[in-house]
Amino acid sequence: MVDDNTLFITYKEDVFRYCLHMLRNRTDAEDICQEVFVKAMLADRDKVEHIKAWLMRIAANECHSLMRRRTNGSLKEKKAFTTSMPLRTPQSVEKEYESAETADEFGRLLSKLKPKVREAMLLYYMADLSTPETAEALGLPLGTVKSRINRGLKMLKKLYEKNPESPGEGRERYVSNY
Repeated sequence: MVDDNTLFITYKEDVFRYCLHMLRNRTDAEDICQEVFVKAMLADRDKVEHIKAWLMRIAANECHSLMRRRTNGSLKEKKAFTTSMPLRTPQSVEKEYESAETADEFGRLLSKLKPKVREAMLLYYMADLSTPETAEALGLPLGTVKSRINRGLKMLKKLYEKNPESPGEGRERYVSNY
């Protein structure tokens, strides 16, 4: 059996390159690479025949998990944001295009939230934690976390409505001139 130090030194570059290729972000790749070796070092490796293949399978699973959490979180964020908006009648092509721009603008609006509120929202929506898990991660009561998430949604709605770049009356007049 290979000791932990040898395992890390021998395979760290291969695992990191794979993670970097999958995630296309150096910081994420470093984090996932670290997770892979922590899991590998804690696991029972006695019955593993092909150690490199086994490590790469762990890396693949970790990369896929991170991408899935981000996709699910992003979808949850967009759903929460759009469900907090009032219902509208069917839109023209121009308005649908503007709605797509809104989705891209969402990240910028999120960055304007207060750090405590943004942190709760990111854990709940991006990390795909439940409200009790978010409360545990933040070391806060469940009611406080629910309040911060609710406040964050309301703040996002206000920021969206105030933003002169968002699809609103000013841009509708411009678009309607075509």
